Amino acid sequence: MYGVVIFLVSGWKFDQDVTKTFDSHVREHVPLYDEIHKLISSTSQWFIEDYTNVYDIGTSTGEFLKNIKRSSPNKLFNLIGIDSSKEMVEQAKVNMGKNNIDANIIEGDVLDDSFEIKNASLVTSILTNQFISIHKRKVLLNKVYRGLNKGSAYIIVEKIKGNNPFFNEMWIELYHEKKIENGLNEKQVMDKSRAIRGILKPLSLNENLKMLHQAGFKDTDVFFKWCNFVGIIAVK
Repeated sequence: MYGVVIFLVSGWKFDQDVTKTFDSHVREHVPLYDEIHKLISSTSQWFIEDYTNVYDIGTSTGEFLKNIKRSSPNKLFNLIGIDSSKEMVEQAKVNMGKNNIDANIIEGDVLDDSFEIKNASLVTSILTNQFISIHKRKVLLNKVYRGLNKGSAYIIVEKIKGNNPFFNEMWIELYHEKKIENGLNEKQVMDKSRAIRGILKPLSLNENLKMLHQAGFKDTDVFFKWCNFVGIIAVK
């Protein structure tokens, strides 16, 4: 999902087999995944403008691109998705074709100098930044801020840690219980937790907001929160 590396988890990567089941996989592991996308599509209406660019960083199978085009059928904007996984990019292109959506899907590194963010009315990072090392995350936020037009928005969805150890433990236990409600067994839950050690690098809500402010975003708010998942909107 992250446009810098095809991240490996215990020998696992976003290959063709994983890509085929990705959408069902993410719904098992992310609470209220579809509702999050609906909220993003709704809040985006306040920011998307004609003749601007809309970027999705870590676009995976293009779920956001599909939803945002459907929710804004009469607006004239360019859709641009970037992902590091060749298989994800190919699947996103297939999905765009099936839905008759014109989008530019790029396989590449979002932090590479050759990839520009410009004339953007909206940029999204949905469950992407959490896989980026902290110092590179700061570089990404600065790049996004520079590429946004004044009054435009950056929307991120992140898995977070609690603001203190008590809350963190509580959120993790509730999250694991939710996965089991979704049909996973305890072994699957624990295997996934072990697999992403050192790969997923969550910050607390306060730390995420601080990093956004340091990048230049002065107006931020939370539009979604479920235990250790949060959606933040930041306006330039």
